[in-house]
Amino acid sequence: MLIRKLLGVVAILSVIGSSVAFADPTPGSPGCVVGWSAGQCVYSVGDDGHPPTTSVKTTPGAKKTGESACVWEGQVVPCLDAGGFFDAASGCYLHPLTGPQSLVSPSKVSDYPPGTKFYECWLILAVDDGWPVIQVVPESVNRPPGETRTIDPRVAARQVVETMGFVAPQLGVSPYVQSANHVGIVNVPIWMWVTDPGPTTTGPQTKTAALGGVSITATGTVDRIEWSMAAGKTVTCKGAGTPFTREMATGKSLKDMPPSPTCGYKYAKSSRCEKSGTYNITATAYWTVHWTGGGMQGDIPLDFSRSIPLRVTDLRPVLVDPGGGSEQPSAPPRTCGN
Repeated sequence: MLIRKLLGVVAILSVIGSSVAFADPTPGSPGCVVGWSAGQCVYSVGDDGHPPTTSVKTTPGAKKTGESACVWEGQVVPCLDAGGFFDAASGCYLHPLTGPQSLVSPSKVSDYPPGTKFYECWLILAVDDGWPVIQVVPESVNRPPGETRTIDPRVAARQVVETMGFVAPQLGVSPYVQSANHVGIVNVPIWMWVTDPGPTTTGPQTKTAALGGVSITATGTVDRIEWSMAAGKTVTCKGAGTPFTREMATGKSLKDMPPSPTCGYKYAKSSRCEKSGTYNITATAYWTVHWTGGGMQGDIPLDFSRSIPLRVTDLRPVLVDPGGGSEQPSAPPRTCGN
């Protein structure tokens, strides 16, 4: 156990009264620093300096990792110490005992209902440079049956997230409303957007639920939507994008078509040489779900993807014989090797 300098921080435990004498700490106890106000051993917890992690399986074959941490009076503290765990309700690190302990009213296990659990309380007094300064309390924390937390808040958070119904958004690209045959055109702006924005596709969404004695509040927001346009090109958009309508093209030539103000792309070559003759467009929504509950908080990253095909063609000028002959393209078709 890591022992840290106390900086003079010690608290008097009023719960047992000023007339009660504390037992002296055992000389030479490992990790023991005598608190001058109470005569008890005072420790600084440090066996779990890094917040624990939790993983959530999202899209098939993908796993994302998020961090969670325990919080005491607004400050992040380790969730575990040697043999004990942080308990937000008491502000202690609780260490299991075989029976109750008290300097005021000694009692036996048989004095409590069956199933009662007993813990030694290592009370948090302050946080010094990220580490809790604690003092062992002579009064045990006794939890009647049914009051002990039965689920890890991190597990509860994952379960709450699973009920929030996040899904990959439906996708729209401008040729799907502009062209009867769903074809994009080289060097003409492509608009991309989500056709079904809402709490489950673009957020935000908040849900509160109680599981296993822990109340969890989770809020999911979309950080960004990344559009993979094929050929290694990616466009990152902050929101759902701007829908394109036929009216936006009315009276405009192709060279006057406006670009999307929020999420767009322009292809430099046709998709003729791609597999199936189309570009495979994939949009991935990246979420962060922030949760709090049970004295802990954390962030769970999620991502959801959907793909659609898009055929892109290049318009080649056609030479027309003034004498009424057949039309001929101004240049021969390009090969895929060119």
